[in-house]
Amino acid sequence: MNRILPFIGILTMLISCKSTKVGQESEFKMSNDSVNLYAFIGEKISVTEFDPNENNTRIEIDSISGDTIRRVSYVMDSGFKNKYKVVKNVFNDLKTDTIEFVAYDHYGRPGFEKYENVILYISLNNEKGNYYHQKYQFDPIEKTKNGSWKGLKGESIEKLFNEKKKGVLTARGLFEE
Repeated sequence: MNRILPFIGILTMLISCKSTKVGQESEFKMSNDSVNLYAFIGEKISVTEFDPNENNTRIEIDSISGDTIRRVSYVMDSGFKNKYKVVKNVFNDLKTDTIEFVAYDHYGRPGFEKYENVILYISLNNEKGNYYHQKYQFDPIEKTKNGSWKGLKGESIEKLFNEKKKGVLTARGLFEE
């Protein structure tokens, strides 16, 4: 009897203790190589503005007259070169620990710049070999005390991603309805 009580006490404590994994977010990650989208949890390294209208003149020769034609295009957005640490892949795998991508913003500086950690949504331009930010699409997030990631209102990474997927990313044609 003297040995049973301490054993029951220890067993009761072990059963009643919560595991540190309880309440943590699952390791949410999806992949679909047919979709040109990469979503990842990023930690800001740098956001640098550049002039998107630099080197915007293209010279062509008219096939009929032989005249030289100067074509000039203008971008009405501000351009930014961004470098982020890839903390965790959410959709598709970037296979790198840091990523550089270009973002354009019509309203000035990109909104994601205000946050140290965000879910970013980017696509690869195969022709140029550059990644481009899906305009205005990001989710600010924070790390919880137990080490998981949550939105600023407590949303899971899965919920944040699926809202973007079902909404704007489907409307842009990246996903089927």
